[in-house]
Amino acid sequence: MIMRLPEIKQRGRELFAISAPMVVELLAISVMGMVSTMLVASIGEYAVSAVGMVDAVSNMIIALFAALTTGGTIVVSQYIGRQDVLSAKRAGGQAIILAALLSIIAAAGILIFRGQVLNALFGGAEADVMEAALLFITIVTFSFPVLACLQTVFGILRGSGDTLTPMVVSIAMNVVNLALGYTLINGFAVIPAMGVAGAGIALLISRSLGLLGVLIFVTTKAKGIKLNRLRYFKPNFEMQKTILHLGMPTSFEQGLFQGGRLITQTFIVSISTAAIATNAIANSLMGFINVPGMAVSSGVMILVGQRIGRGEAEDVKRTVVFSVIAASGMFAVLGFITFLIRNPLFALFNPSPEALQLLPMVVISYLIATPLVWSISFVVPSSLRATGDVLYTMIVSISSMMLLRVAFSYVFAIVLGWGVIGIWLAMYLDWIGRSLLFLPRLLSGKWKGKGV
Repeated sequence: MIMRLPEIKQRGRELFAISAPMVVELLAISVMGMVSTMLVASIGEYAVSAVGMVDAVSNMIIALFAALTTGGTIVVSQYIGRQDVLSAKRAGGQAIILAALLSIIAAAGILIFRGQVLNALFGGAEADVMEAALLFITIVTFSFPVLACLQTVFGILRGSGDTLTPMVVSIAMNVVNLALGYTLINGFAVIPAMGVAGAGIALLISRSLGLLGVLIFVTTKAKGIKLNRLRYFKPNFEMQKTILHLGMPTSFEQGLFQGGRLITQTFIVSISTAAIATNAIANSLMGFINVPGMAVSSGVMILVGQRIGRGEAEDVKRTVVFSVIAASGMFAVLGFITFLIRNPLFALFNPSPEALQLLPMVVISYLIATPLVWSISFVVPSSLRATGDVLYTMIVSISSMMLLRVAFSYVFAIVLGWGVIGIWLAMYLDWIGRSLLFLPRLLSGKWKGKGV
């Protein structure tokens, strides 16, 4: 599959146009996420550990919303590809309705059983960590319906080709989160210092303002897909069925994927508080490294979806292969930069001596593994989902997570006593397993004929 220079330039421009705003968005979010972690770290190691535990639970709940975000993106992108704007608008309206209903049910369940959930998963954590985690999850859970609708609208806009608006809203939202977080965590003038509660309140307010802003835009200003008619939101069960048909396997996949991560988090909790903090700090840093891959993964889903809509299935393989190579190259550059400045970065998080001893091993292993296998492991299945081949990606992702990542996390971290580094080594093994199954699927062409 040799590409000549003109084709490389054309594909590069196309991928850049759709992914560049997402790179900027994710970089900004990642940097601000790291700063947010630093703010929480200023409270104490117990606070970082508590927020990290709640994030693991939150990620699993948020993954359930992927049915609507992914389903909406795929359906909208394929309708836009075939220039059926009216159907794209109807799909967008139905996705938002589903997001609101399902997320409210999920949030109510977490609020009612939050104590039992935390005790079941992290009962081995120290008392101050558990107390802070319970307070944080109580506040953050109220933002789940807001976030579900926000992500769904972002998916609709991206599916229509508008990646700039989600970038602007996301950056503004995170700036508000940081400003409020700093003020509420530390206190200012008549505002008392709220600690972990302040971090949760800042997150809730910033997400709510972000949703308000993007809803105003999509109903009044959007050009590609403006949802300015109530009829788009009138229940359309056939359209909802189509969205859920494409989105539910991904939701189930992402839910169990995050569930697997949650299980590995319980292994880390059983090791030490330093291990919990190391994992939280490393995840924050790695969010920065992951930016190009996540942007390309989302971008290729849009490009492939639109190609399927236009009947250009034969071009899908070349699009995906180019995207995988581009993402790996960006991973290598960012990884090298991070390696050079790793020690000043570690110092920003104020880790304990025990955590500081563990961090280099975890981070350097990630910088080596990511350019080699991450792109095949995640960009390729993202493209397969865009073709409608969602069942295969679900089966492979779940099987690999449970049989490789979870099982070997226990073996490496607990049985062999390798600690937190064992968790990350098992993750790399999961990536390799996914790559060996997803790449042949793409090249085989068995995904053809599964679109909307």
